[in-house]
Amino acid sequence: MAHLDQSPLTDRHETIITLHSGGIHANDMIHPGPEPTSALINRVCSSAAPQHRPTRLSIGHADGRVEHHQLTVDGAIHPHRPPPAAISQPTDPVWNIGIPEQAGLLEPARAAEQAGKWPAAQQAALRTTQHLAAHHGTDHPYTAMGLELQAYFALRAQDHNAAATLYTRAVVARHQLNAPQGETQKVLTHAVAAWLHSERDTRPDGTGFALAHALIRITPHKQSAIAAVLRQLNRDRL
Repeated sequence: MAHLDQSPLTDRHETIITLHSGGIHANDMIHPGPEPTSALINRVCSSAAPQHRPTRLSIGHADGRVEHHQLTVDGAIHPHRPPPAAISQPTDPVWNIGIPEQAGLLEPARAAEQAGKWPAAQQAALRTTQHLAAHHGTDHPYTAMGLELQAYFALRAQDHNAAATLYTRAVVARHQLNAPQGETQKVLTHAVAAWLHSERDTRPDGTGFALAHALIRITPHKQSAIAAVLRQLNRDRL
């Protein structure tokens, strides 16, 4: 039997969503019945059992509740309490610096912003993000900040579909890169608001489910926000 006290800082974290109409969502896929939900969860977990260390498993329900479990290397699911919120990894100080000002990187976006040309600002922010990704890599705080900047300008341009997608991508990147939690939660709030005001992408591999999984993983205590997104996902898919 695998050790069940794996550090919350180093183990993996998987999420599953139970659907009001039956079935579950996991790994960008809808897993329908006719099996009971518990059997579907066990089947998905058995096929995704970790090979080297336990995996945290969070299961979100339509009412916003989140159950916390641990999946061991033999595919067994064990209930456990969520890790203490006070434990955290050191935060990269670059998060407090912001996007570098080198070579006038932000000037086109600022000029468009001052002129109130929001679609132009959105496109300028896209070019900034592409530059940052090319020079620093896609898994870098600068690139996550670029996504967030794009999302902000998309929202100002009333492009809620793009804003929802970009804010969701930004919040997932921030979480993976251990950005300051307070700001990450603010970005997550923006993502929820943008998606609820958008055309609401409900595809299995789309923004809606990605956002729901992010909420379950990052803010499992925010039951009302999780319930609002899952309720809309269930309603729109009927």
